[in-house]
Amino acid sequence: MAELAKLGHIAFETPDLEESLWFFRDLMGMKVVERDDDTAYLCALRDYEHHTMSLTEGEKGAVDHIGFRAKNPESVEEYADRFEELGRDVWWTEDGHEAGIGDSIMFESESGHRFEIYYEMEKPDIDGEQRSNIPMRRYSPEYANRVYPQRIDHTHVQDGNPEATSRLFEEEFGMGLNEVFKSEDGTTWGWWHATTPLPHDIAVHRLEEDETEFHHIAYHLDHLQDLWDAADILSENNVEIDGGPGKHAITNANYLYVNDPASGIRLELFAGPGYLNFEPDWETVVWQEDIGSESDHQWFGTQYSLGGIPYTDR
Repeated sequence: MAELAKLGHIAFETPDLEESLWFFRDLMGMKVVERDDDTAYLCALRDYEHHTMSLTEGEKGAVDHIGFRAKNPESVEEYADRFEELGRDVWWTEDGHEAGIGDSIMFESESGHRFEIYYEMEKPDIDGEQRSNIPMRRYSPEYANRVYPQRIDHTHVQDGNPEATSRLFEEEFGMGLNEVFKSEDGTTWGWWHATTPLPHDIAVHRLEEDETEFHHIAYHLDHLQDLWDAADILSENNVEIDGGPGKHAITNANYLYVNDPASGIRLELFAGPGYLNFEPDWETVVWQEDIGSESDHQWFGTQYSLGGIPYTDR
């Protein structure tokens, strides 16, 4: 049976690569693993794969695809066969199409979200001076800034047909559904899905318009203080915070949202990890009157904006 291991990486476009690198690398503390012409590949300090984010210079801020790593090479082929049986257009990419990644499949969901599934991926080639002496780590803390992003955590998409997207995650990807948010009339507005023990690897939120958007990419921080350090750094550089610092009710983690000034890519810094779910018989938590509204359900802290960036044209 085909299985996913985790959220792997997200490929973005930005109209100004250098300014986006200033934001993600210099301010937020990401590491540039490789630079290939107009594309930069980045990871957090303890990401184990070659990269978890790529930035390519383009006409506007946009997302190209969301990549998931399969549990084994056979799962990639099984997913390809499964989606072709369902009538979806699936295309194979060759080894080296994206730095560090081997053969993969790509396809679009019913709503237009573009996904990649792969297994083979290189490990970060870290300069000896920056490499940690502790074997399970990658980069030494000496070469981190105060934000200290640890690893990719999750992502969040939005669309006008969220039920179909949620079914894709649950029925075809085999993800669990940890939490949902329903309005007073019973309409579901948010779904939080996971293939790992995290509160969510990917979430989907309903849009009232018939649109498809990418909302944010999140990186994990170890400590609440890291959020305040990030807020301090952003204020020092006149970058406006989009939401927080605060604490989510759903996922139960501390957060801060900020947009890359060049591209509009929204970054969430996610301190927690909230909770870990190891239960095989987990019952989906349904939030309704317990918290806020369709667009604002925090324990405390300001709500982030709901607008997102589009997918690139193909």
